[in-house]
Amino acid sequence: MVVVSQGRSIIGLVYCKERKVAGIGIRIAFGDDTLGTMVVARPEETESVMLCAVEALLKRMAGLRFRVASDRLAFLESAKANVDIHTCRVEHHAHLGLPRTYDEFLAKVGARTRRNLRGYRRKSELAGNEFCPNQRFTDFCAAARRLFPMGAYATHESNLQRCLAMIEAMPSRLLIGLRRANGEWISLAGGWYVGDRAILDMQVNDRRCCRDSVSLVLRSYLIEQLINRGFRELIFWGGTSAPLNFYTAHREEFIAYVDAPSHLWRLFRLACMTLTKVAPITLGRWLKWVAPDSGCAPFDDDGDVSP
Repeated sequence: MVVVSQGRSIIGLVYCKERKVAGIGIRIAFGDDTLGTMVVARPEETESVMLCAVEALLKRMAGLRFRVASDRLAFLESAKANVDIHTCRVEHHAHLGLPRTYDEFLAKVGARTRRNLRGYRRKSELAGNEFCPNQRFTDFCAAARRLFPMGAYATHESNLQRCLAMIEAMPSRLLIGLRRANGEWISLAGGWYVGDRAILDMQVNDRRCCRDSVSLVLRSYLIEQLINRGFRELIFWGGTSAPLNFYTAHREEFIAYVDAPSHLWRLFRLACMTLTKVAPITLGRWLKWVAPDSGCAPFDDDGDVSP
């Protein structure tokens, strides 16, 4: 965290984290501002706070990687005289607008999606499955860890731990689930909300229930619940899968590669860029943190536990 002050007064904060490989910091910091949570400052102070933070971070880091909206990108580009900046357009979070009633939402989607939302949910209810709209965080974590090994899209467990840590840090949480009549969890989803928008950070679904589309069933309950509570937007962290991805939009977002103007660091980045073309996938992802390839593919950092 960078604290920017003017005299004895704090005028802003910038949050980021150092990228680590095998637990070792690689002197590259990452910040995500696509939801407006990286910088805390008055609007008129935002640009100066960001520029001060970049200057301070580059005294300790070899490079900075920011995921930002277009308006914040302009702030970073104003520092070009002192740093090397390379940017590229990316898509990350998926935004779903919510109408004022659930019936309006069903009318908004296509006929097949509407039929599936109704049909799979009715099938789930006939099977005795129960929607749980609110859980205690400790119970949710325990259930998620039990369900995770059976997840349809199970990734590394560290990704689950990171998602749970993000949710725990938020004062307003969304913790929902779908369970059988015997209490066995078959789908869990978690996130938080700010104002009239909700952010879904993770979802874990039992792969044994793929034919019952428990993921879609749980999301239908979630969307109805959010609409009834007055929310106007649902954000899927890192994107979402079919069929809801057809009704979401991606905001204009960019990856900004900000590097210290060092000849040695430039040569190192050039070497990494060359190695990216022949390196294995795992090593290639790490190398893209150092230097983007010609396609400027977004680096792998955050995302859903389940698409």
